[in-house]
Amino acid sequence: MKRDLNRDLDSIRKEFPILEQCIYLISNSLGAVPRKAKDYLESFYSMWAEEGVSAWEREWWDISQKVGNQVASLLGAGRDEVTMAANATLCHWIALSTQFKAAQAGKDKRDRIIMTEHDFPSVLYAVKRISDFTGWEIEVIESHGQPGIDAEAVLQKIDERTLFVATSHVYFKSAYIQDIKRIASKAREAGALTLIDGYHAPGVIPVDVKQIDVDFYIGGCLKWLCGGPGNAFLYVRPELADKLEPHLTGWFAHREPFLFSRDMNYTQGSYRFMSGTPPIPCLYAARAGLEIVQEIGVPEVRKKSLALTRLILDEIQKRDFQLFTPAEENLRAGSVSFGLPHVFAVKQALSQRGVKVDFRKGEGKELDVLRIGPHFYTTEEEIEILFREIEAIYRSGEHKKFSEDIRHVT
Repeated sequence: MKRDLNRDLDSIRKEFPILEQCIYLISNSLGAVPRKAKDYLESFYSMWAEEGVSAWEREWWDISQKVGNQVASLLGAGRDEVTMAANATLCHWIALSTQFKAAQAGKDKRDRIIMTEHDFPSVLYAVKRISDFTGWEIEVIESHGQPGIDAEAVLQKIDERTLFVATSHVYFKSAYIQDIKRIASKAREAGALTLIDGYHAPGVIPVDVKQIDVDFYIGGCLKWLCGGPGNAFLYVRPELADKLEPHLTGWFAHREPFLFSRDMNYTQGSYRFMSGTPPIPCLYAARAGLEIVQEIGVPEVRKKSLALTRLILDEIQKRDFQLFTPAEENLRAGSVSFGLPHVFAVKQALSQRGVKVDFRKGEGKELDVLRIGPHFYTTEEEIEILFREIEAIYRSGEHKKFSEDIRHVT
């Protein structure tokens, strides 16, 4: 039965202990932990304590598939189409490694990867290092200081040399939603693959990987799915999956792993894209948040998210702060970024006052910003308190006590 955010908000908030201790407006960085996650972790410990190595046969071997299928239900994916992994960077390595054979053979004229300046740095690092090995060329589309890059700028770069369009569904700093469906359509028409970083989308905006028709879609339970670290995921379009052989692989991806054969024989389904032993405790921890989001439903989360981010926009408009997130609802995901004087010092002062928000350093013409990430458990009053506290910090000069150099803060 679906839970009503208006009627059940008090009971829902009680399921997240940190909400009793502070104002938590940083779910875009780390979702609040549900109480039930402790129960799941205790069940992991109990199984280890009572079953020992038999826990693998009892439940551990299958838990990646079970959690992957929970995630799949929130992505519009089918059963056994989502692979769980330790982090999104690893997922990118796995996806990119499916094309190593063509690169090594030197026969494929497709040697260009299209990315944008706003894509997450860890992905940029991975792609650059892989390209050093494969000889692929990277083209990074510049933002010119804007919070988003229009899809048209990406479409114009896709041609017969494009191997991957590797970009974000939602930009991590500005919460700008890219038109992935248009990008995927042009890529498919040109014979290129789409590798989409969706880390900031599932759980706060509706995602249907079949409808947007992507080849690879990567995300994680860390943020809007309230599942904690160690729970990234990789969807691979099923028509493509069985033809691919990732070079970054391991024994979990073997058809008969317990034969311990020296020769690789890939299995089918989601385990085909696994590597070595997964982080089992993390998978247990992820289940509680996934269940809550499933019970509420992402459309309801999205409705509340839009209302809360609109309230933040209204508060920004009353003040002389610089918005770095689209005001348009169709372009705005779950967080709001804005610049203000002495922003990093203000962030630290807010933390001391029990208001947890996020900070991101700008590059080039970009602003340094506060990122505010309300979620389905956030109240309107907490947004109002945030802005009252910011005003109080400026009035008192409290921000002057803090360093404005991020390198000097641990």
